[in-house]
Amino acid sequence: MMVRTALRAAVDQLRMQGLNPLALLSGVALPCVFAYVLHSYRGGRTDAELAVGVAGLGILDALVVLVTLGFLAEKSWKTLQPALGSPGGLAPIVLGRLLGMGVQSLLSIPGTLVFLVAMWGLAPRFDWPRWLVGTAVLAVATTSVMGLLGFVVLRFPFSPGMTNGIVGLVLSLSALLAPVSALPAVLRAPAWVLPQSQVMAWVRGGGTGHLLLGCLLSVVAAVAVVGLIRLLERSARRQSLSLEA
Repeated sequence: MMVRTALRAAVDQLRMQGLNPLALLSGVALPCVFAYVLHSYRGGRTDAELAVGVAGLGILDALVVLVTLGFLAEKSWKTLQPALGSPGGLAPIVLGRLLGMGVQSLLSIPGTLVFLVAMWGLAPRFDWPRWLVGTAVLAVATTSVMGLLGFVVLRFPFSPGMTNGIVGLVLSLSALLAPVSALPAVLRAPAWVLPQSQVMAWVRGGGTGHLLLGCLLSVVAAVAVVGLIRLLERSARRQSLSLEA
């Protein structure tokens, strides 16, 4: 029952916001601007590191938009309070929404690569497996992490500017455009906690352990999202907390 509810929520997400123009712009246009600026410093043809990092930025930016708009829509439709009375509660709906958003964000993978190839071409030994696996795992990792933003949007009243700086903060710690070693020493330890930084370390030639750790941290983030949603449900039931404010 819970799986069916989650899949239905994912389908609803794709049906209602599958071609959201703001998300499309954020997922393709903005990372291409970053790629242009970055290329002006590094030069050369497109390698797997640049392709995965730029796609990861697009995935991140698209998910911030989709998570905010998607859960604000749930609030405006007044569907959250009735969902508390269902057998599965809010968790299947939230996870289903995130699944649909993650699928939507995948457009950033081919979208950014087409731009990079058209502008600068591919490096002679472009690492296709690392590009494909890296971007796929990066999409899962970023969706899991952005689930935490979904909890915040559901738990607290939304205000303009509430999500300002999130892209920059996660971008700076996730090693999408620069390795963790380039960060100030005080930020390196927090950066390694994000699954995206582990995935990018593997893309840049690191061992399989980085990729596996990135997958593990993604699972931890997803479990944390479910736990927070369950806590939110308890608060809503015991303290009559309104989820639609």
